[in-house]
Amino acid sequence: MFDFKGLVGALFSKRDQEGVFDLKSATVMMQELPESDILQAQLEIVKALKQLNANPKISLKERMKTVPYLDEKARTLQQHLVDIYLGRVIVEHVGPPHVLPTLLAFWAEMGDAYRITLKQAQQTSNRPLDKSMHIFILRGLAYFGQQIKWAYLRYLELDPKVWRNLNRLYLLAEQQGCANTPLQAYPDSEITESRREYLQVLMLALANPERLQSSQIEVLSQWLKRWAGRIDLETQIRPNRQLFAINIAGSTPPKRLRRDMVGENWRYWTTEPLVQHMREVAEQLMQDEVDPAAHGLPEDSAAPANIDLIQGLIELWSRDTPAPIRKFERRTAKKAIHVVRGLDDVIQFLRGERTGSSTARSPALSGRWEVENESAGGVGVTYQSAGDDKLQAGEILGLSGIGNQPFATGIVRRINKTLDGLVHVGIEVLTQTAVIVELSPLGSDRSFFGLYSPDATANPRGRFLLLPQAFFADSREFRLSAQGKIYRIRLSTALEHTARATLTRFAVLEKLGG
Repeated sequence: MFDFKGLVGALFSKRDQEGVFDLKSATVMMQELPESDILQAQLEIVKALKQLNANPKISLKERMKTVPYLDEKARTLQQHLVDIYLGRVIVEHVGPPHVLPTLLAFWAEMGDAYRITLKQAQQTSNRPLDKSMHIFILRGLAYFGQQIKWAYLRYLELDPKVWRNLNRLYLLAEQQGCANTPLQAYPDSEITESRREYLQVLMLALANPERLQSSQIEVLSQWLKRWAGRIDLETQIRPNRQLFAINIAGSTPPKRLRRDMVGENWRYWTTEPLVQHMREVAEQLMQDEVDPAAHGLPEDSAAPANIDLIQGLIELWSRDTPAPIRKFERRTAKKAIHVVRGLDDVIQFLRGERTGSSTARSPALSGRWEVENESAGGVGVTYQSAGDDKLQAGEILGLSGIGNQPFATGIVRRINKTLDGLVHVGIEVLTQTAVIVELSPLGSDRSFFGLYSPDATANPRGRFLLLPQAFFADSREFRLSAQGKIYRIRLSTALEHTARATLTRFAVLEKLGG
């Protein structure tokens, strides 16, 4: 007998569910994607995920098949776009600004796809989730973790719902008894656990990412993949032992432990086993013959700036170190300043000033920012960003319009960007009396320029040199020329490494002329 009712139902359901609504339609879409245009292909997958997530008519069975299918097909495309954004792959006419919106949209939609599937499974049955769904929890945690990491990489504020979704997925893992179950998220990935994936995100949030360079956030993420297993979450509060806490039913990031953080949804942890391991790793990385890969760490882990990062995190995460406090009291202020960005441009600007140009000559200045507060150590400023302006923590700045000198040299210590593009920047003033110096490696005719701060009483570092990082080496000797005088100097151990500059003291070995 002909099923006329079924035919009518099929016709109407097809009209209601255009696009991707089951595994078959997803398979057809994947077959039609452009092979040569990876960005466009990923855009189509993002559209499909949006359709899927917004369609409440899709059955749990179809959602359970379609979501992982799209995920597994799109992973390679997503990694290729990440490589383009990070500069590992060069594609003509496609750069970081082109791929970033698609990258972010994919992580958001895929995370939601797993969350919605798990929610539907819970609503469908009162029984515990099938064990096959445990991988959905693990993958969902990873996708929300990516959203948080990439917000930190861009110093961008997070929508609280991202933390809420991450926390509640982990809560679900505990409720289903799979938080500590070893799982392989994908056939080609390492075995891990939901708790371990969750802790990686928590510790990244506790690393003060607003004060880190993007390359440091990236390398720290790789470290935490190896180190997070040295931490465990506890349900009982022990303030004399534990250091951090998180409400796994809440919508906020982890915090330093307070005694009022009590309840069934609070989780606590100590970092001492991790800190002890980090001390051992730091000691080994400082030995030239040690290969970071032998510890399962990225090759650039032994870079001076990254060893400094490990030392800083040891202090930040150790119970032996008091909680950070503000060094100087802030005062509200409101005035405009002009800014020169980057050590090379600061040196160039100051060299122009020496030849008779004015500090008020605006063409040499790269931006106008507004001071919102100031202290004895620096200023807090704001400016409106036009897209991704690449400002990084650790960037050297020239500042015209603060203090009692016409021009100061500072360093970016903190960046926070709101979703509407307003950027808040904390700047430490390094010196207001910088002197241009010319430096030549001994035995070489080549030279470069750096900055010398002669005022030993103006800052706790005393006298120091600021030079391009590529030229720094501990105990390296140079011929220094400044203001008609020439000296032979030897560099001391670096005070600080940034992405492109090194701040160091030095010893004068002899006067050569002037």
